[in-house]
Amino acid sequence: MTELATARTEVTELPDYRALFIVDMRGFGSVPGRDHAQVTQAIPGLLRHAFQHCGLDWLWEKALFQGTTGDGYFLCFGSRYVPFLLNPLLAALQDVLEFQNSLLPHPIRMRVSVNVGPLTDTDAESISRGSGATRVETHRLLDSSAVRSVLDASGPETCVAAIVPERVIDDVVAAGYSAEGTSLYHRVEAKEKEYRGVAYLRVPKPSGGLLAHGFEPHRDTDPDTEDDRATPETDHVTATTTVTHVDGPVAQGGSRITTGIDASGSGNTVTTVHGDQHQGPRYEGDGQVHIGGDNAGVIRQTTKGRRAR
Repeated sequence: MTELATARTEVTELPDYRALFIVDMRGFGSVPGRDHAQVTQAIPGLLRHAFQHCGLDWLWEKALFQGTTGDGYFLCFGSRYVPFLLNPLLAALQDVLEFQNSLLPHPIRMRVSVNVGPLTDTDAESISRGSGATRVETHRLLDSSAVRSVLDASGPETCVAAIVPERVIDDVVAAGYSAEGTSLYHRVEAKEKEYRGVAYLRVPKPSGGLLAHGFEPHRDTDPDTEDDRATPETDHVTATTTVTHVDGPVAQGGSRITTGIDASGSGNTVTTVHGDQHQGPRYEGDGQVHIGGDNAGVIRQTTKGRRAR
């Protein structure tokens, strides 16, 4: 994350590097208010069960501090434990949630962010404990559409979608500490509020649209109207558009250009157009060119034996 450096007059110590594991429940707002407390209380129990499920109950006990975020939970560990938070914990959390969701009135699906970096480590009574740019980055990643869209596109069987910053991939996964391949992680651009950065997605159990279309947003390419189906060779472009190599009769009025390519909107530009362009109305040549509006330059028109009527 890029931040503006502020001039300081005194040098200070760098806080210790810490590992952060933060989860957030998908769709908490759709849970009836009377059940919020029950769901909030269930989350740390489910997390602890996941640690135990993969033999990391000893690591749960090593948490430096932890707490609720309302619809989520966070745990802080020594930086050396980051590999375990990726493997085997993410897969274990998927297993636990998938099983428990068959028993819970409100299925819990989680976004997870794992990070490492300098965090303040004050006493337990201080509300600033765990503060720092790393904490902010972790929450921005967790809230980004890059990971939210994964659970939106998948089926209920996908209970965990994790996102980690690039340095975790470089220092932990690519370096071999997590004993898993980098091909299990998908590179994305994460954007949330002031945050911009490269991140990686990890989904232990893909389902639904993820199997059909992968991690990229699916774009429907089917024609929208009967006219589109009848004339598939005509493209329609809106907003500011540049059209190149237009061959045949051209009619431009204001910001509209038509010659097999329909570009509507404002600020359109036509380049390499065969024909004449002129300021004001003008009719000339074997094929008529009608240009209205403030246009300047030259259009050399090639009609290919076709005359405008």
